[in-house]
Amino acid sequence: MTQADPISRKPNRLLRWVEMLGIFFVLPGLVALVTDPAERVRPLTHWLGIESFYHFAQGGIRFLFPVLITIGLIAALTLVFDKSFDNRRLWGWRETRPELRRVLMNFVALGLALLVLGFVLERYTSVFRFAGSEGEQLSAFLRLPRERPWILLLIAIGYPWASAYPQEITHRAFFFHRYSGLMPTTWLVTVNAIAFMWLHAPFWSPEALALTLPGGVLFAITYQRTKSTLAATIEHALYGWWAFFTGFGWFVFTGSIGR
Repeated sequence: MTQADPISRKPNRLLRWVEMLGIFFVLPGLVALVTDPAERVRPLTHWLGIESFYHFAQGGIRFLFPVLITIGLIAALTLVFDKSFDNRRLWGWRETRPELRRVLMNFVALGLALLVLGFVLERYTSVFRFAGSEGEQLSAFLRLPRERPWILLLIAIGYPWASAYPQEITHRAFFFHRYSGLMPTTWLVTVNAIAFMWLHAPFWSPEALALTLPGGVLFAITYQRTKSTLAATIEHALYGWWAFFTGFGWFVFTGSIGR
């Protein structure tokens, strides 16, 4: 690393560490405290006299998707105006094409494994069980293809651009560019996958964390191989849509936050 590289300077390295931990770990943790269905932080906010702010923050969760898109836009603009960043990485169709076969073959194998896992969990556990609006017990397993297939079509159209692409900008393009000088590649991929998993901490669901950690590993490896946000987005969108198809999407559905 040359002396001219700003990441190589110790003060800047420290600031980058603080920035990474603040954005990708502290911030989701604070959101998780706000969305905690048990409201364990509420007595503290009452004691501090900021309970009204706490309730305001709780109401803001309904705007999660617009906030996510806005954060993705801010990250994209930050990268665009960063002269050390190759803007082609925000798309990268040329780099994506050679990887499509690998991505699709992995998806077929892992998607089938996810379906089998869902079947086993549905049959022998209560993982997919949740209470309906009238208190009745419902199952999330294959619920959308059985009862609301049109929602799957809407997810296929909107999810890649409203959710997957903004997340890949922030958690892959931005993350890898800003923090690649802080650690070796293997650690970078590992920390990136953990950060992606921790993004889902506000769901207060062990299933959500267990689901998104391997996903984060897959998407991080794909971005590291291709340097293409599009490639990671395609892979993210495939698994995201399949999660909703099988029923695992219930654990990362914004409507389940705070329940």
